[in-house]
Amino acid sequence: MKNKVYLNGRFLTRPLSGVQRTAYEMVKAMDDLIAQNTAHYNAITFILIYSGEILNTIELKQIKLLKRGLLTGNLWEQLELPLYTAGHLLVSMCSISTLFKRKQLLIVHDASFLVNKNFFSRGFRMWYKFAIPLIAKLSRHVITVSNFSKGELVNHGNMDADKIEVIYNAANHILRFNNPDPEFIDKINALKPYCLSVSSLGANKNFQGLSTAINKIDFANYHMLIAGGEMRTLKTVIPNTNVTYLGYVTNNELKYLYSNASLFVFPSFYEGFGIPPLEAMISGCPVVASNTSSMPEVLGDACEYFNPANPDDIAGKIDALINNPHRLSELRDKGYERAARYNWEKSGKQLYNLINQYSG
Repeated sequence: MKNKVYLNGRFLTRPLSGVQRTAYEMVKAMDDLIAQNTAHYNAITFILIYSGEILNTIELKQIKLLKRGLLTGNLWEQLELPLYTAGHLLVSMCSISTLFKRKQLLIVHDASFLVNKNFFSRGFRMWYKFAIPLIAKLSRHVITVSNFSKGELVNHGNMDADKIEVIYNAANHILRFNNPDPEFIDKINALKPYCLSVSSLGANKNFQGLSTAINKIDFANYHMLIAGGEMRTLKTVIPNTNVTYLGYVTNNELKYLYSNASLFVFPSFYEGFGIPPLEAMISGCPVVASNTSSMPEVLGDACEYFNPANPDDIAGKIDALINNPHRLSELRDKGYERAARYNWEKSGKQLYNLINQYSG
């Protein structure tokens, strides 16, 4: 008789940011594994359970999609989810889960809620600071996305190192997207050559520091494109005539932006893994990034680094690179090689094996 395992599908009902992207790709990777090698991966019946309205449509061949619940959001996750999954293993992949279940695995992406109090509202930080270490203690096992994050969770969250497994994120999902519409292509082509930065407006993303750095750079023929976030807010945070503010972009548009950029800039203060620089690398775009948190571990020698707290250093590295075609070409080649180390299939296998270990 197959073991039944529930996957927390709350991520389907929320905007697809970093942690939701991980959950989405992990589920798809495990579904593909089961479909391609059913004889080997047939010990478990997976059920992706959710409540509410799906924002991120997911096509699955083997994993069952199940809508259950009167509540939505955090209340559903805390109160109804443990009832629907009673007696079975639950896997939650977005750092938070129900407090009322021991038989579960939890992916905690980073310890920012413990070490960067200024990045979050007080209520959010206090909830995560209380809930995540408690859930981790009660859970069968914890997964995180880098050795850096593992060390942070051990040092700042008092978690047991032997109970934490590292499963890296990846970026090869970007390759499955298609070209955007011709109007967008024409718009971007008219802005070449350009440097690109992509992110949300969270405090850890350091767009204020990037704004200061941009004002120090002589871009000459280059444009600076900022994608993601709300355009009006970005213009307030980064009031600069050298910048074109794209606001929200689709996956197809993002792929095109990466593939045609001369340089990708990632000024974040703190990342548990950092998917965008790898998305750029796998798309053939050279990268310059912060020298903090997980970045050196994930990106290795395939990019240039700067101190994100020093706008002069950010500006100096960007300026040096856009005036050095040879170095850009070298980083492009190294980026391809570095990004190839990570893929969702490999990560999905690791997660499946861990689930199989605890599913009985």
